[in-house]
Amino acid sequence: MSESDIVFKKTYKCPICDSSFKNLTVKQGKVRPEGTDLDLKPKYKNIEPLKYDVLLCPMCGYASLERYFLRVSQKQKEDIYNKICNIFNSRFEDKDELTFEDAVIRYKFAIITCQTKMAKESETGLVCLKFGWLYRSYKESVSEDDENLYAQLSEREKFFLEKAYACLLKARETEHGEICGMDEITFDCLLAGLSVELEKFDDSKRLISGILTSRVASKRAKDRARDLKDFLENIEKNDEEE
Repeated sequence: MSESDIVFKKTYKCPICDSSFKNLTVKQGKVRPEGTDLDLKPKYKNIEPLKYDVLLCPMCGYASLERYFLRVSQKQKEDIYNKICNIFNSRFEDKDELTFEDAVIRYKFAIITCQTKMAKESETGLVCLKFGWLYRSYKESVSEDDENLYAQLSEREKFFLEKAYACLLKARETEHGEICGMDEITFDCLLAGLSVELEKFDDSKRLISGILTSRVASKRAKDRARDLKDFLENIEKNDEEE
């Protein structure tokens, strides 16, 4: 099965310019995760769904993750229209599937949109997180023999994961209720895994301890925290042996 068989063109209406457009979307039930990375990034066999997570209006340049696409205030609409739409002149080729390069462009527009509308830390953090994950998958798709490209993609991955971590930490301190669609424990699991990935081990230990001592954390969350704790202990053990 090719990637084009797993996606389809879905129609959306842009809340900024009111244009209808089609965006490639992953078919539900066609992909299943085959495990996760330390920072909870899902792994898939035949496709990287992250390439299709950003909706981009080809008429005006407004771009957003689907969960935030319609969540724009009147003031944000005006700012986006004046600062993005009025100068937008890009053209996008109609395709049956997206390359990593295509997806990178879409995420860049999503970042610009977040900056323009002064999005919440949680929204900006989630876009940066998915962008960092996208670069990881992009990196894994190229040969390590291509040292320059591999190093460049690794650098971009780390850059956006660092920005994501900073934004999500701020969101944890300033926003209430579910953040990025996650409850508090799930969100802390994400932060714990991300802090391990970024080698912020003091933060990792604090977050892991909070999950393990929580009275409301599920068995699954505590198992994830124990796995991260074991991973950290192995790193410390190896460092001592060296």
